[in-house]
Amino acid sequence: MMHVSRGFSIAVVGFVSFVMLASARPALADEGAPHMDNRARAQQLFDSALADAEAGNLASACPKFLASQEADPKTSTLLNLAACYEKNGQTASAWGAYREAEGLARKISRSDWESTARARAEALEPKLMKLTIQVPEPSRVSGLMVMRDGAHIAVGEWGVGIPVDPGEHVVTATAPGHAPWESRVSVRETMGTVAVPVLELLPPAQIEPAVTPPPDRPLVPGSWWTPMRTTGVVVAGVGVVGLVAGTILGLAAKRSYDDAFARCNNGAAGCPADAVSDADSAYAKANGATVVFVAGACFAAGGAALILLSPSAAPRSGATTVSRPSASLRVGPGSIGLSGRW
Repeated sequence: MMHVSRGFSIAVVGFVSFVMLASARPALADEGAPHMDNRARAQQLFDSALADAEAGNLASACPKFLASQEADPKTSTLLNLAACYEKNGQTASAWGAYREAEGLARKISRSDWESTARARAEALEPKLMKLTIQVPEPSRVSGLMVMRDGAHIAVGEWGVGIPVDPGEHVVTATAPGHAPWESRVSVRETMGTVAVPVLELLPPAQIEPAVTPPPDRPLVPGSWWTPMRTTGVVVAGVGVVGLVAGTILGLAAKRSYDDAFARCNNGAAGCPADAVSDADSAYAKANGATVVFVAGACFAAGGAALILLSPSAAPRSGATTVSRPSASLRVGPGSIGLSGRW
């Protein structure tokens, strides 16, 4: 098919026919300058719509004219869209498109297009079918939303006859806490009317209940046995055991040394060999006792510091049962063991 730019002319011979200007139409400044990608897409859609219209496939041609107009708005394309609607029997859509094209043609000083659009719109006015959506006062509940064919109907349109294309139209109404309502209306006469009824209230079970926060629980004082204090008590206990053990070992070492020294005549020079050996053993025991005593003192001091410096436990919410910490100390030959839970 020969490429045709998007010009417009129509001839009325029983039906509106699609005859395009063969010569290129110069672009008009006030019709905008869209991106070149959009312009190419609009031209391709226009050419395809024209081919469908010439083949009599108006159901496919009209949406393509509309898509071309949305991609690259031009008065000429809008006039072709209006003519397509008119020939397809969509009187309200055709009338609206002609009226819009009339205003746009006036802006770009195309008096021929303006007069053609005005004449076609005036010719369609006696054929227009109107649908009135009545919303009685009892039906106007809070949050009411009325729609026709998926488009919102403003409050100002309630009770007003609005031009619609012939055929079936779906009218719906919704409101919070109410069951939705829907009606299918077939408009074949000059005037159609549909009334929105009082919407049925939803049962309480179908309405989401408000979420109630749980009541505040009383605060319970925190336990004195914090992990830090428990550790301090255990460490201090180990220190006390060390102090006691060091004292006992020191006393035993002194007794052994005194017994060995008592067997000596004329001071250390007169000590027998067994007395010297027992004295050396007692000296070693004394050194061990000193180490154990000093370690016990360090552990006791560290445990006391942990107990005194431990912060108090924060109050707890509710009466939740909390297990108390516990610890046990095991002392054996040559070893000291600590186990517990906190």
